[in-house]
Amino acid sequence: MVNIRYRAQETVKEVGAKVMASRQFQEADLQTHHHFTTVARHSFRVACICFCICHFLYVVFKIKTNWQLLIVCALLHDIGIIGRDLKYRNNSQCCQQHPKDSVVVAQSILGDLDDTGRDIIGNHMWPMTLTPPQTIEGFIITIADKYCAVTDLLPMNNRSRLINPSFG
Repeated sequence: MVNIRYRAQETVKEVGAKVMASRQFQEADLQTHHHFTTVARHSFRVACICFCICHFLYVVFKIKTNWQLLIVCALLHDIGIIGRDLKYRNNSQCCQQHPKDSVVVAQSILGDLDDTGRDIIGNHMWPMTLTPPQTIEGFIITIADKYCAVTDLLPMNNRSRLINPSFG
C-alpha cells in the first residue's frame, strides 16, 4: 500500500508538472477547501486516488484508461473555485457552477480540452449536478473526488508531507 501511495504521488508530480507550476495552481494552494485543506492539496489527493483506481482497474481487470489525462484533469477539476466568496452566492451555486468555471480555467492553462477532458472536469460533481459523466475517466474522478471530500475532514490527510513538500 505504501509503495502505491508513493508511486501515485511521484507519478502525479511528473505527469502534472505543467499544471502544478502554473500560477493558477499555486493560487489554489491559498484557497481554503472543505474547511481544512486547500483546493491544490485536495486536487493533488484526488489525482493520486485516480491514479490508484486506474492502476487497480488495469492490474485486476485489464481495463485501460487515459490515466495521464485523468491526472491532469484531476489537478484542475476544482480550479474554478478560486475566488469562490466573490463569485458564488452560496454553496449550491458553487456546486453547480464551479465545474464549468474549472473547464474554462483548465483550457487557459492547457489549451483546448478534448471531449474526455471536458467530461472529466465538467461532470465531476455528479450526482450533485444533473449530467453524469460519459467516460470511465469521468466516473473515476467522481468517485475519487467524493472519497477525498470526506477524508479531507481528517486532520491526518492535510499534513503537507503527504502531498507536495513545496506546498508547505
